[in-house]
Amino acid sequence: MQLVDRALKALELISREPQGMSVSELSQKLDIPASSAHRVLAGLKDNHFVTQNEETKKYHISYKIFNLCSAVREQDSLIALSRPYMRKLSQEIQKTVILCVMSGDRLLNLDCVENSDASIYMVKTGKEMPLYSTSAGRVFAAYMPIDRAMRIFERTARRQETPYTKTDLKELLAELQRIRRQGYAVIDEELQVGVQGAACPVQDGAGRVVAALALTTVKSKNSVDEAMISRLKFYAGEISKEIS
Repeated sequence: MQLVDRALKALELISREPQGMSVSELSQKLDIPASSAHRVLAGLKDNHFVTQNEETKKYHISYKIFNLCSAVREQDSLIALSRPYMRKLSQEIQKTVILCVMSGDRLLNLDCVENSDASIYMVKTGKEMPLYSTSAGRVFAAYMPIDRAMRIFERTARRQETPYTKTDLKELLAELQRIRRQGYAVIDEELQVGVQGAACPVQDGAGRVVAALALTTVKSKNSVDEAMISRLKFYAGEISKEIS
């Protein structure tokens, strides 16, 4: 943790220096030996978070940091554009509605509009989940190159969350093919007994799936039906138009 703390502090310090920062300057600022400062900077450089001026030998923040900030801004914009439609959908179907994005090989719950008829499954904003056992995750998997989806499934610990959870790779492949054909995914008690979920892709102007719009419901109270799926697809389409 000490190395991580030093690396984060180094990035903060370097970002304040338009002319860059040398190893000795960082050593003084962090109050650590020059050899330790050099190791911190070498690690940041190897991971492309800083660059080094060949003439001055000083280190500068790289454009990778700006790309990360841009991604955060894009997600903020996605939430702002999506939330009005999420509210309308939640009101129409009386269900909790979730906006999901990819985070590495996993699914991230980016935003959520809860309904009074919330399911017993708790949806937490910021929670990461696997692709294989979630409706939104399967949407992402279905719309990416199939070999990439299979590689993600293969390196994921596929646990039998309920007696209904699909973990077999051939069964998951067939599920992805079905999702791609019909344009939506349904999870029926695979994540938690008594709970269903459904999701549709949200696509940008180039047709890339940048998010998934999902819902969750208690199966016994009001199961996922064609009318619910129709409204989910409609609002996923409206959000897609907004970001195109």
